Amino acid sequence: MLEKVPLFESLSPEDRAVLEAGMHTQNFPKGSTLVNQSDVSNNLLYIVLSGRLKVFMSNEDGREVLLDFLQEGDAFGELSLFDEQPRSATVMTVEDCKIGLFPRQYLFDCLQRNPNIAIELLKTVIKRMRNTTEQVSSLALLDVYGRIAKVLTNMVKLQPDGKETTDPLTHQELSTMVGASREMVTRILNDLKTWRLYCCGES
Repeated sequence: MLEKVPLFESLSPEDRAVLEAGMHTQNFPKGSTLVNQSDVSNNLLYIVLSGRLKVFMSNEDGREVLLDFLQEGDAFGELSLFDEQPRSATVMTVEDCKIGLFPRQYLFDCLQRNPNIAIELLKTVIKRMRNTTEQVSSLALLDVYGRIAKVLTNMVKLQPDGKETTDPLTHQELSTMVGASREMVTRILNDLKTWRLYCCGES
């Protein structure tokens, strides 16, 4: 199960088998909250084995800022796993998911035997910090058009066959990522579509 997880892909099949022996799996239906912002850490590292989740922050008024989406192979919960501080964001399933759960102590024992895991975990933390910094910068420095264009560009993924794909994203989800109303997002997307048709000569 772990051969598709970037965090563990550098390990030998034998080492991955040792890790899997200490991993618990659990199925979560769509709409399940796995981690709540500000909750005390439960000392678990989460691995997405299948499905899709969203990561967001919210204030007391219920306003949400969507930070990221997680899918097969992604890990989360690593920050609180190391510093034992409250959770920094909420993670919720947007479709049925299968999740691998690693207890803190078991994972730390494996880290001591396999330094490569620690390096990959560090890369995961740094990537998440870069994404957050980039999002804060976009909110502060770009207008709504620029923020939407940046999010859409970042969502494009190059497949092994050279084709480009994007994850599905509703207008409401996009609005919470860029800090704008859904109506404004819809209007700008229509403008961008019209501009693309004009520039590319499509009909």
